Amino acid sequence: MTRDVDLKGRFDAFLFLVVIALCGISVTLLFSIHHGNGEAIYWKKQLVWQALGLGAMVGVTVLPRRFWYHAAYPLYGILMAPLLFTSVAAKGAERWFALGGFHFQPSEFAKLGVLLALARVFADRRVNLSNLKPIILPLVMFAIPFLLILKQPNLSTALSVACVFFVLMYWSGFRLVELLILISPLASVVLSFQFTWWAIFNVVSWGLLLWLWKDRAIPGRIAAIFGILIISAGLVSQIAWSSVLKPHQRSRIETFLDPMRDPSGAGYQVIQSQIAIGSGGLTGKGYGQGSQSNLQFLPEEHTDFIFSVLAEQFGLVGCLVVLGLFLAFLIRALWLCFDYSDRFSNLVTVGAVAIFSFHILVNVSMTLGLMPVTGLPLPFLSYGGSFVITCFILVGFLLHIRLGDAE
Repeated sequence: MTRDVDLKGRFDAFLFLVVIALCGISVTLLFSIHHGNGEAIYWKKQLVWQALGLGAMVGVTVLPRRFWYHAAYPLYGILMAPLLFTSVAAKGAERWFALGGFHFQPSEFAKLGVLLALARVFADRRVNLSNLKPIILPLVMFAIPFLLILKQPNLSTALSVACVFFVLMYWSGFRLVELLILISPLASVVLSFQFTWWAIFNVVSWGLLLWLWKDRAIPGRIAAIFGILIISAGLVSQIAWSSVLKPHQRSRIETFLDPMRDPSGAGYQVIQSQIAIGSGGLTGKGYGQGSQSNLQFLPEEHTDFIFSVLAEQFGLVGCLVVLGLFLAFLIRALWLCFDYSDRFSNLVTVGAVAIFSFHILVNVSMTLGLMPVTGLPLPFLSYGGSFVITCFILVGFLLHIRLGDAE
């Protein structure tokens, strides 16, 4: 009886109710998109996925904390294996795995394996840029799924895995300036397409490395390694642009820089999304009255551009309500880290928050035309099976933090 009371007292009802509210908004929006045109299917399927996700969340929540710690490495291997066998092509990319008549995206579940494995690695060690040896194992654990997902190709999901890695590195001891140095080769890749900015970045980076070396913050060999990486990464990226990146990936980057270069092709999604968001105004056109979505002008309105549907029907007010729910969810989730001292659980929580934050930031920015169209769904709102279940499992980890103390 006492244990039941303890469990009820530790159950985070606020976090759970925010998730339920977002899921309800998702079903409502999906129903409005297809209401009256004979295609009312996505909202029904979404309810099924949410029910399955809820069951997975309960399973994650009730299992002992020590189970997830000891199972982190085996689960990593199990969840990485399907990445080697993706075979169901979708829009030019092999991102799906078929099993018993069901199709799922292994890259979504791979994020869970990466999160648990890295959390266990970093729970047992502190890291900094002065000693690279402790970083080798987590770097390999990150690189394997990152490269496999990138090969599909699925750049956006690969970047979400990278986000988890860098956030956990920071939470495990890396100073901000060290983290900036660690990601400097990636920044060099991004800036390499504009020679002036790339040259300025190289000068600033080398100056920072020299200052840190003189200040004895990092060894000379580390400074030299990253100095070489910064230059070589930019040069290699130019080769990759012409020989490695797929045409649709290059098109997304070029369209992001100038959507009007191909308004009826690659830039069509961004333009239609901006029209839908702008037409919503302050309070929106009304429930089920979105012309861009109902008349099929807005592609992928049930997945990637569900935020555009929200803006068109409920305007700025509706968007602020949903963004407020997301903010409340993230703040409450991150607050758990400061309430409980278990290092492994803290790292899992921070990693889960990083995944949610990355998806929210990228998806909303994408619909506004502030970032390239990446195909990254919006947590709890976008339609989908693998992603919905993954989100609920992550929520299970968050709820598990408080319930774990009742073990």
